[in-house]
Amino acid sequence: MDGIDIHLDNASLSNSDLNVFLKHWLSGGCPRLKLFCARIGSVDIFRVLTGLRHNVVRVENRRDYNSPFGHQWTLWDGYDIQRADGVTATVHYEPVEALVIAVWPETTHKYN
Repeated sequence: MDGIDIHLDNASLSNSDLNVFLKHWLSGGCPRLKLFCARIGSVDIFRVLTGLRHNVVRVENRRDYNSPFGHQWTLWDGYDIQRADGVTATVHYEPVEALVIAVWPETTHKYN
C-alpha cells in the first residue's frame, strides 16, 4: 500500500496488526503516508508500540495537524517515532475512538 491519507472506519485491526504496520512504516514502507486514521475501538497503545520502545518519545503537549486533504486533528499527546531517514510520525490514540498516525512535516501540497 502506498496511500497518502488513509482512513479506516470500523476496522477490525488488532494491536498486533497496528504494530506490524508501524514497523513496516519505520522500515521505509508507505513512503508517501501523511495521515493514517483507524476507528477501531479499544487499543492497548503499549502493545501497539511493542518492540519500538528504543525509537519512541512521549509527547505531552498539544499539536495541531493538517493533512494534505484538509483533515484537521488536535493531538493532545502521543508518541513520536522516527525513521532512519529522519521522518517523524506521531502515534496518537483517542480512547475508544481512533488511532491516528500523523507524519511530519505537514504538507500544504494537495494531491490529486
